[in-house]
Amino acid sequence: MINTKSLTQDAEQQLTGTQLDALMTGNTVYLREPNGGGDIVLWYGADGKAMARLPSGGLLHGTWAVKGDLSCIKWSYAPNNDSCSKLVRRGGGLVLLENGTDRLLGTVNKIVPKNIENL
Repeated sequence: MINTKSLTQDAEQQLTGTQLDALMTGNTVYLREPNGGGDIVLWYGADGKAMARLPSGGLLHGTWAVKGDLSCIKWSYAPNNDSCSKLVRRGGGLVLLENGTDRLLGTVNKIVPKNIENL
């Protein structure tokens, strides 16, 4: 017999736009890249600004917005291209997946208030 209660608890669940807004707006997200790629620090400003520090130490800046149930960033190097992703509950944590391909972009290590890294 299959325990459907445990299946429901273990099933992946995409966060809604409202949940994304509450978790990300004004906060710093620490993301672990897959395959040991390193850590990315992302800041999602309440004013729509986005900043990222890559594992190499390089910095990216752009603008971000919640669109439906997706978080979308327009980075300065590609201003005509939205980079949209979804945040999904998986295995007791959160993962960031590329919209359209579900490619794993990273695992959320922690989310802290404000721009604590001064990005």
